[in-house]
Amino acid sequence: MSSITKRQFLGFGLGALALGGAAYGWRVRATSGVAPGFERKAMSVAEMRAANALIVDIRRPDEWVDTGVIDGARLVTFVSPQSFLDAIGPEIADGRDLILICRSGNRSSLAAEALAGMIPNRIISVNGGMSQQIAQGYQTVRPVCATC
Repeated sequence: MSSITKRQFLGFGLGALALGGAAYGWRVRATSGVAPGFERKAMSVAEMRAANALIVDIRRPDEWVDTGVIDGARLVTFVSPQSFLDAIGPEIADGRDLILICRSGNRSSLAAEALAGMIPNRIISVNGGMSQQIAQGYQTVRPVCATC
C-alpha cells in the first residue's frame, strides 16, 4: 500500500471541506428556504483596507512564502470553520467585516460558504485572490509567522 503525499492529503481535505460546505448549504436552504450569505467581490488591497475589515489570507504557509502576503493581513490557513473561528473570533467580535483571500478565489469562496450562517459578520471572498492582486501590481511583503 502506498503512502499519500502531503499534497494529496491536503487535496482530500479541501475536497471534504467542499462537500461539507455544499451539504451544509443544502441543509440550510432546505430548512430555512434561504441560504446564508457571503459575497464574492473583486477588490483591490486599497479597497480592502478602506473597508476597515479583518483581512485574512487563508492559504498555506508555503504559499505565503512563495508569493508574499498583504501587509497587515492575518495569516490563518483555513482547515475547518471551527478552528478558523477559534483563531480569528476575538478579532471580529466587534462586528466588522471579514475579508478572505486565497491564491485564486476558489478556496476563499469555499471557506466563506462554510462560515456563512455561523457568524453575523459580513463575509467577502476576494475574486481572483492573490494572483489577481499581484497581477495588478500589488507589492507583497514577506510573511511573519511561526509556521513559515
